[in-house]
Amino acid sequence: MTTGAAAEIGAGTGWRRAVLGLGAGVAAALVVVLTLGLPTGGTFGVEDNGDGYRLYCGAGLTPSTVDRLGAWKGGVVTDFAVGTPTCWSTPSSAGLVVRAAMLGHQGSLALGSVAWWYAALVGLVVAAAAWAASAAGMWRAAVLVVPVAPLALGPFTRFFLSTYGEPAGLLGALAVACGIAALLVTRPEHRRARTVAVLVAALGGGIAATAKVAYVPVLVVALVACAMVAVGRRRPRRLIGPAIAVVTVLAVAVPVGAAVAFQDSVYEGANVHDLVFTLALTELGPGATADLGLPPEAAAVTGTGYFNGPPHPSAPWWTRAIRDRPDATRTAAYETLARHPAALFRAVGVGLQATTRADLPYLASGPADTSRFSPPGGDPGWSGARQPDLRAVLDGTRRPPWLPTALVLLAVLAAGSTVAWRRRAPAAARWCLAAGLGAVTALGLVTTAVLGDGYFEVFKHVWLAAYLLVVTGICLLVALAAGIGPVGRRFVGRPHRSAQRGSPPSTPAGS
Repeated sequence: MTTGAAAEIGAGTGWRRAVLGLGAGVAAALVVVLTLGLPTGGTFGVEDNGDGYRLYCGAGLTPSTVDRLGAWKGGVVTDFAVGTPTCWSTPSSAGLVVRAAMLGHQGSLALGSVAWWYAALVGLVVAAAAWAASAAGMWRAAVLVVPVAPLALGPFTRFFLSTYGEPAGLLGALAVACGIAALLVTRPEHRRARTVAVLVAALGGGIAATAKVAYVPVLVVALVACAMVAVGRRRPRRLIGPAIAVVTVLAVAVPVGAAVAFQDSVYEGANVHDLVFTLALTELGPGATADLGLPPEAAAVTGTGYFNGPPHPSAPWWTRAIRDRPDATRTAAYETLARHPAALFRAVGVGLQATTRADLPYLASGPADTSRFSPPGGDPGWSGARQPDLRAVLDGTRRPPWLPTALVLLAVLAAGSTVAWRRRAPAAARWCLAAGLGAVTALGLVTTAVLGDGYFEVFKHVWLAAYLLVVTGICLLVALAAGIGPVGRRFVGRPHRSAQRGSPPSTPAGS
């Protein structure tokens, strides 16, 4: 019998672990179902702001409303007519979930079916990760409470009842977090369990990156985690993780490339406009117009978003900068921000502060008024484009504005400090590393959001980062518990191995 097989058998028989995994999956799915109130038939989701059209029109769905549009109805449109696609929609893994929910539906589709599918997928992810974590001991599956607990919060779970790409991003981020949690409590000799955990993390990264291009940082962190994992005790133990990472990259390269092409062909001008006028000129001031290749009169457009402002300028300079040469204008904006790092840091700080408003109250959660015609734009403050409206929304948070930035810095410092003390408290060190991964991923999402589309709708764009920051905070609390008491170490550490009492503990990097 191999060492890996003996370790897994010692942790519990195969059927007990399978039952545990199934139970954990059902429990996680129930968290989603009950938070959304799906059994009662109520509506608790996210109102469409116009982005939903990109997804449902390509699937052949038409909202059952007076104007056949789903945006800004004062609530969530839950009923759709099933027909033929009416547009070229953005490639997204969220579209696959919508199409799966359409199976067997003739004539109409209730959005609740999509939410049930997401709940089932959450259950599958957690079940696989729980089975993997239990290889180190049945109680070790409790570590999955860390990534699953935030799903009990309405601001995150309600996106599962929507036509956005965001819920697939949340599903992917959850899978990455669950896979890493299982890796934290298992050892290299748990070969099958670790392979499953790596697969869950890699699959999650792929789902997130193909949900929205802006979620590629989730994929990057998942690939790094997979590449660092040791699976098995023999010499090739370092090859399984990197091999899975390479396969994941090859699998998502085409859909991610297609999504980038779609974004550039349809929204490049809008993104460049928002970057220049809602972020660069807002932070750098009117004197930066020359550095951006714009005339002085361009400063008058500062704070105006592409979709929610007054009519676009008709002057030749705007047409040339935004429509004819968007790549050159974007490059000029990045170069100018790089020469003013204080402005760049302020922009990222605004993005981090925006994570404190993950509740997005401007997007209603109840049922829509299907007789209401869609207005041309949304809320000017929550769109994140206009000043002082943006500042008023940021100042309206009930949480300290500095909290997200402080949490990121604390998590990164805690992860970096483990080099000095990881052998004295290995369990705490592993959770500090997990917190560091969560913080870096959240920071990557925020940076991608503000540098990709400026401050336009920054609150929704950094929403997934808010989920990861909640997970990061929980990881730090678990690290503290693992470091100060035997009870914490019992549940979040690794199992004691009397047979290898004399051997040095494995380092987090080799975990």
